[in-house]
Amino acid sequence: MIERLWRAGGWLGIAITLVVSLMPPPLNDGGGHTDKLVHLAGYAVLMLWWAQLVIQQRWKLALAVVLFGMAIEGLQGLTPDRMPDPLDALANTLGVLLGWLAARLLPNVPKHLAMLPAWHR
Repeated sequence: MIERLWRAGGWLGIAITLVVSLMPPPLNDGGGHTDKLVHLAGYAVLMLWWAQLVIQQRWKLALAVVLFGMAIEGLQGLTPDRMPDPLDALANTLGVLLGWLAARLLPNVPKHLAMLPAWHR
């Protein structure tokens, strides 16, 4: 059960990433590089989340998440309010690497959660 919930949360994360990435940007984005940190953190969480389900050959998962980020950057060029940014794609990729490393430190979180007494009631 916990694995199905974890998988559903992962698909929700993908959907949220897609929608937020393609909707019009906030009016006052500040012009700084804060958005790069958001990209880095968002893709780190996305990779970490899915890496809990994909234990074997995580490099394929990492490649898929990187390609997903690049595809979104390309799709932004098709919207009237967004433009593709290679630095965003770089921040996404660095986030994937960070998430991959974090997954090595936090292996199999869903399995550990499933072993908690609350899930056995």
